[in-house]
Amino acid sequence: MRKEISPEMYNYNKFPGPQFITFENQVKSDDYSFVILENIKDAFDPTVFSQRFSEILLKYDYIVGDWGNEQLRLKGFYKDNKDAKKSNRISRLDDYIKEYCNFGCAYFILENPEPQEVTFEEERSSKRRKSSRKRSGNRSREEVKSANNKVTNKHFSTQKRKDNRVRDERSKKRQQQKEIQSAKQHFVIRKKEK
Repeated sequence: MRKEISPEMYNYNKFPGPQFITFENQVKSDDYSFVILENIKDAFDPTVFSQRFSEILLKYDYIVGDWGNEQLRLKGFYKDNKDAKKSNRISRLDDYIKEYCNFGCAYFILENPEPQEVTFEEERSSKRRKSSRKRSGNRSREEVKSANNKVTNKHFSTQKRKDNRVRDERSKKRQQQKEIQSAKQHFVIRKKEK
């Protein structure tokens, strides 16, 4: 049996975010404030925005929220003068609304007056070669470099072999297909003589 959950209990983020309050054309929480530029079809709902909001959106100059299938989707856009992908610039907002949003959907645009560079504590650790690092204590740098080159050259030679095998298999398939085509062309259907 399905459990009924009230909409106020929805929280799509792992950790509860800030609670937003709206008045006139301002949206504020304890730490953040935004300006409402457009609110088409009264789309902005502070409780749902609080549930969907993530700190990653703070790096954008504009936040666009659109409704589809009774769910709010948030997307960030940069100003046109920033060095970013063209699809992430605010000048492409009309294209985004026409292409990715439901026809005639309710949407809103918030301006972030103070975009922040977002940094996270968990950074990806670089991949290390365990085998070369363990042994490198007893070897000189030149020996380690030559060992690394041997490993990489071995990799490339096996890759070349794989590429050659794939190429050979493709050429065999092509040859078989040509033989089948030529056999089909020479086949003649004759009438049965009585």
